[in-house]
Amino acid sequence: MKTLYFDCANGISGNMTIGALLEVCDGEQYLRTELDKLGVRGYDLKVVKRDSYGINGTYVEVLKTGTNTPVDALPDEMMGMRPHDRSQVHHDHDHEHPHIHEHEERYEHHRHSHDHEHHHDHIHDHGHHHEHEHRTYGDIRLIIEQSGITDGAKQLANSMFHKVAAAEATVHGRPIDEVHFHEVGALDSIVDIISVAILMDYIQPNHVISSVVSDGHGTIRCAHGVLSVPVPATSAIYKSEQVRFKQIDIPTELVTPTGAAIISTFAEQYGLMPEMNISEIGVGVGSREIGGPNTLRVILGEVMEAGGAAHNNDITVINSNIDDSTGEELGYVMEKLMRAGALDVSYAPIFMKKNRPAYRLEVICRTGDRSGLSEIIFEETTTIGIRYYPVQREELVRSKVAVNTELGPIEAKKVCTAGGCEYTYPEYESMREKAAELGVSMKSVRAAFEKGLGKLGK
Repeated sequence: MKTLYFDCANGISGNMTIGALLEVCDGEQYLRTELDKLGVRGYDLKVVKRDSYGINGTYVEVLKTGTNTPVDALPDEMMGMRPHDRSQVHHDHDHEHPHIHEHEERYEHHRHSHDHEHHHDHIHDHGHHHEHEHRTYGDIRLIIEQSGITDGAKQLANSMFHKVAAAEATVHGRPIDEVHFHEVGALDSIVDIISVAILMDYIQPNHVISSVVSDGHGTIRCAHGVLSVPVPATSAIYKSEQVRFKQIDIPTELVTPTGAAIISTFAEQYGLMPEMNISEIGVGVGSREIGGPNTLRVILGEVMEAGGAAHNNDITVINSNIDDSTGEELGYVMEKLMRAGALDVSYAPIFMKKNRPAYRLEVICRTGDRSGLSEIIFEETTTIGIRYYPVQREELVRSKVAVNTELGPIEAKKVCTAGGCEYTYPEYESMREKAAELGVSMKSVRAAFEKGLGKLGK
């Protein structure tokens, strides 16, 4: 099974991801050809080899046409939008709009003296630059929809943009369509996210795994002033998408909102690299000075397996019988265990000695997480003893997909059996968020999903 592993030990950003994926698939010319289909002009795509503390990789940057300056944003006519298009995707409001933070890694140009570029820049010219202008989520969707990139790339791009838009809407307390984009509305971030979508659609991995994502600490200055790391939008994505991350002792931002959206879109699980035969290794280089390599490593390989199983791995089951905790307490501990990394948590009604009704708590987890989860059970319930035992688990091959519907993209998982049959199931959280966002029933969202799935012939 073709497996892609993201090593996010030094964080992740949009341009670092592009650089790493380009090395994995040798797809620079394909990417440039597909980007031409966006109908977006005014930028040059810079792709160079660069060292970061002795580690060689690919550095990618989106520049203003004919300059060595990073782009900001371009007016409608440069974004491939006709004047009447804007009225189709958003309306005027009397109040101010929140804006996306601009603090992507490439804007930090405090580069270490050990960094060296090894050959001339590969520049792709897309016209002339105009003045800065903010853009809405609807504008971005329209750019994607009107482009000539593949349907698969469109779905992936829509999914990533939606995550950032939803995070910013949560942070600013506004409906998603009232968020005026600055980071994701900026041309560089549009090109970043769509480039990642194009390359992932080109590579077509069956399975994507990520290490636990490392972020820095401290503060960073952006359009809204000085913010703590991780910044609010990144934190919101960590929470909503259940990204497993940790802070390390590097006093700056290592994961941008775009980076968080990328890894949460593709990673199906977080942990160590599985047993695999490596075929390609890609390294993307960022521009932050972090006192060591500012790199993202992506590894492509084959995981050997029997039949349709994606994994045959060892996990641990924890269980305990509880007869004197309240329903509220049990609901709370389930949420806390899931946030702490449990793979699944369930309760089953039982009868204990003296005919006392009770619940059996069962937690499925990675073996390395057992100790921390057991501590939560002891702290949050009335139990005085737990049992645990190792088990083997076999899973079908699965991958994350985004299905375009009349209500917008809905995330789903696609599974494949040993006999080659494929089934696609909508993700509950994605349907729930869509129903809440649009004020419609879950039933309506599911019907839209089934209709969109039918158009794909799946």
